[in-house]
Amino acid sequence: MSTQSPPARDSDPEVLPNIRGRGDGPVGGARLLAGIGTSALRLGVVLVILGVLALLAPWGAATAIDVACGVVLATAGIAQIMLSASAFDWRGFWLSLVCGAISLMAGTAMLAIPRTGIEAIVVFVGLAFLFEAAAKIAAAWALRDAFPWVWLLGDGLLTAVLGSILVTARPDDAGTLLGVLIGVNLLSSGLTFAFTGWSLRQRVTAGP
Repeated sequence: MSTQSPPARDSDPEVLPNIRGRGDGPVGGARLLAGIGTSALRLGVVLVILGVLALLAPWGAATAIDVACGVVLATAGIAQIMLSASAFDWRGFWLSLVCGAISLMAGTAMLAIPRTGIEAIVVFVGLAFLFEAAAKIAAAWALRDAFPWVWLLGDGLLTAVLGSILVTARPDDAGTLLGVLIGVNLLSSGLTFAFTGWSLRQRVTAGP
């Protein structure tokens, strides 16, 4: 007994409009690329504005970061202590309680003594910049055939320089240096996103 599959239909008038409606094919790809370019352009503009503000008021930017980190640490510490207090018979009670207390003390210290908190943040941000630079350089190398990778590579190299400066900075220069370098990093990233978005939109406009 043989079974035969139903004959394939080359063109179904009820199916084709639905396929086109989902945005498949070259037209859908162009729309997706244009959407990505627009989002990147908008994000770049926002980052550029934040970078300019940070450069105009570096101590304000550094203090804002210190306060934000202090609030997050203090809130996390309080939440962890409350969680520990509600579970005395939990095996990890003491470890959770100690970690919560340390987080609360660190957050309180950063809020009470912002200068010391900024000095600690400088080292942390410097290390974060170095990891960010490594990721950007690796991404630029991986996407060099399908992306405006030169901007991403330049951004990664600049981020690496900023991270090195932060890690080796003197404590007295921590506040100003942190605000300025964060502003430069935001400005560099913003320009990268803006030019990338503009390049993608131009590519869609020019067509194949």
